[in-house]
Amino acid sequence: MTEPAYTPDLPACDWARIREFTVAVTNDVAPKVPYAFESVINAVAHHVDWCANIAGFPLDRDTLFRRDVIAYAVDNMPTSSPSTRGRRRSLMFRVGEQLGIIEALRPVPPLRAAEPSQPYSAAQILELSAWAEYQNSADRRHSALALIALGLGAGLPTRDLCAVRASDISTRGTSVQVGGGHPRTVPIGENWAPVLAELADSSTGRTARLFRPGARWHSNIVTVFVDRAGDAIVRPTTQRMRATWIVEQLTRGAPMHQLLHAAGVSSMDALVRYEKFLPSVAP
Repeated sequence: MTEPAYTPDLPACDWARIREFTVAVTNDVAPKVPYAFESVINAVAHHVDWCANIAGFPLDRDTLFRRDVIAYAVDNMPTSSPSTRGRRRSLMFRVGEQLGIIEALRPVPPLRAAEPSQPYSAAQILELSAWAEYQNSADRRHSALALIALGLGAGLPTRDLCAVRASDISTRGTSVQVGGGHPRTVPIGENWAPVLAELADSSTGRTARLFRPGARWHSNIVTVFVDRAGDAIVRPTTQRMRATWIVEQLTRGAPMHQLLHAAGVSSMDALVRYEKFLPSVAP
């Protein structure tokens, strides 16, 4: 048994009673836990002192290093610092695990990042355009066109898309002003600018929303609209339209700082995951 050069801040008679037990426990566990030997023996000594000399527990490993006994002892530490108590409890739990008294929790595997949505192909975008054009009423056509023009032309997520009003569209539809938590101006490509300009001009007023102007916002507003719009060869979703827009911007080499701003995100991680969809470049 290693006899460390250690003298705890305890009465000599109390330390003499628990010294051999404390040193034996420390020698068994110290090489297996990620703490300095001095930290381990100090924590074990004060824990055993409180349990045996103050609380009256027997000098028995299976008793002193149970999870509930450790937690109770830590709660009675003579300190008001929650961080000190937290460090002591963590260390003592590791001691209990190495002694085989506390069941060690299995490590939890890291959560996988959500897979990015699949962008629409050029043929599928044509199908979406046809779906929007041939709705069975003028109002539904207006909302369907707003949905795909703002989704494919500006990459707007659902809440931002549903909040766009006619006054947010520039005169020729070349940009849209987005409010909400990430206010920004998003440029619109030439394919969708005329569509948005027409929708803004034909709205019932400058403050009217482009998509579902008379409907109350709810998180499934786009899904419900699409569900009621009849069968669609290609189903429009804001996630896939946003993915399509992001991949188009990355493909044409949009400056990253501008793309981050337009997309309403602060980290490149939100864009890098779409790299898998970029077209290959010939060597």
